[in-house]
Amino acid sequence: MNLALVGGCALAGVAAGAVLDAMAARVPPASPRPVETPTRMPAETAPEPLDTTPGSEIRPFPADVPLAPEALVADVPPRDESIPEKRPQAATAPPPPTLLERGVVAVVTGVLFGAAAARIGAAPDLAAYCVLFAGLVTVSVTDIRVGLVPRVYLYPTLALVAVALVASSGLDGNWRSLLDAAIGGAAAFLVFFAIWWVAPRSMGFGDVRLAGVMGFALGWLGLRQVYLGFVVAFVAGSVFGLVKMAVQGTGRKTSLPFGPALALGAVVGVLFGATLANLWFHA
Repeated sequence: MNLALVGGCALAGVAAGAVLDAMAARVPPASPRPVETPTRMPAETAPEPLDTTPGSEIRPFPADVPLAPEALVADVPPRDESIPEKRPQAATAPPPPTLLERGVVAVVTGVLFGAAAARIGAAPDLAAYCVLFAGLVTVSVTDIRVGLVPRVYLYPTLALVAVALVASSGLDGNWRSLLDAAIGGAAAFLVFFAIWWVAPRSMGFGDVRLAGVMGFALGWLGLRQVYLGFVVAFVAGSVFGLVKMAVQGTGRKTSLPFGPALALGAVVGVLFGATLANLWFHA
């Protein structure tokens, strides 16, 4: 293990973590859906229907007959205060991150960078996975704080990781890994897109995009890492959901961010995917 490389990457991660936390704090909260309220008027305040029986006739006022000023005012019944209006709820901005939160983000990023250096070493793909970990930290923090996996940070992460892995494949001549990365990314995106299409309330579309990025990054290491990474993500998400329901007593309607679970699965797949694959598949 190159201790100088690990220490340098860890220090770079701590410095990057402070910047990443500031970037995550700039993401506005998700706009909630308008509150659904009844639109029908109560029977006692609804206007009477017109008489449309045969022989009935609606006679307009003659044009030359002046109307009294009070006749121009419609007899509008007072508004029933029991009927709530349908108006969107204002999104509440989260409080700015505290110094402790910023420190935690910086330390976590530094640990991830150092672990990537210890796992990968001085290889061309080290830069790709440091960028990946930086993006995962950013989207995880925003998903926890405001319930969003922002495209503004996810797409640049994918682009930089793709460029780094293409360069690494060109240097090593390992184009098969790049093909596996494309297969893993496409398969993960399509599977999550199908889940989102069938049950859109089960996850946000940001999770679908994040799954594609995760599948691409893990696929370069191997398709088995893709499988194990998503297994870890679903197990972590389920455990977190059960703990939250038990603590809050909210039942099955508990909503929780799935982005951090996907990020954890990606981290485990990168750092321990090969070892877990050997144990899981007896290879």
